[in-house]
Amino acid sequence: MYQQIMIISGGCSVDPEFFSSQISRTKGLLIIVCDGGLRHLQTSNIKPNVIIGDMDSVDPAQLAHYDAQEIKIIKYPADKDFSDTELALDYALNLKPEKILIWCALGGRIDHALANILLLLKGQEKGVDTLLIDEYCEIFLMNREAYFINDTGKTVSLLALTPEVTGITLSGFRYPLENGNLKMGQSRGISNIIGKDHADIKIETGKLLIIKYRKKNLFPEAL
Repeated sequence: MYQQIMIISGGCSVDPEFFSSQISRTKGLLIIVCDGGLRHLQTSNIKPNVIIGDMDSVDPAQLAHYDAQEIKIIKYPADKDFSDTELALDYALNLKPEKILIWCALGGRIDHALANILLLLKGQEKGVDTLLIDEYCEIFLMNREAYFINDTGKTVSLLALTPEVTGITLSGFRYPLENGNLKMGQSRGISNIIGKDHADIKIETGKLLIIKYRKKNLFPEAL
């Protein structure tokens, strides 16, 4: 069983140097690439283990190059019901890893980005830690508790993915909360700041989306 699986989707690119460094630090890793995500590998030495998709947005020569290396290629018809990223996630979940990291799934088309965020629900339902990651942030769905260690000064935003999330308690944040509720559509959970070396979030019911930025005061629109 693989400890971690990385899915490389076809959204916006991430910094190649940062991307490669993250992969090199990850043990027991299987790399699955959606067909459009192959363009993210052109400037790196990263070699995929599996390529999944309808292959409508990949250079045939590049695909032939990987085929010659006997890399597993799973091709779906163009008229399919699910996105390449969801097909890749289903494949990954069937392997029962401890964690799934989905890269290059944000930015660009808002419909694809939103669909990718909602795929976190599928990972949670299967009991597998699933995160969307880029060089700016990581996005995940809480179970009942989330811890943050040595992240002082970083921005964390909370969004309800169910009609209401109840019993929210924030400890170690600039704006603490005790047994509060957050309704879907409310923005009051946006832009909190971790205020201590050890912080945590607890909830009682509902599904809470967490967006944690990697660096203090560094966001995509600020560049």
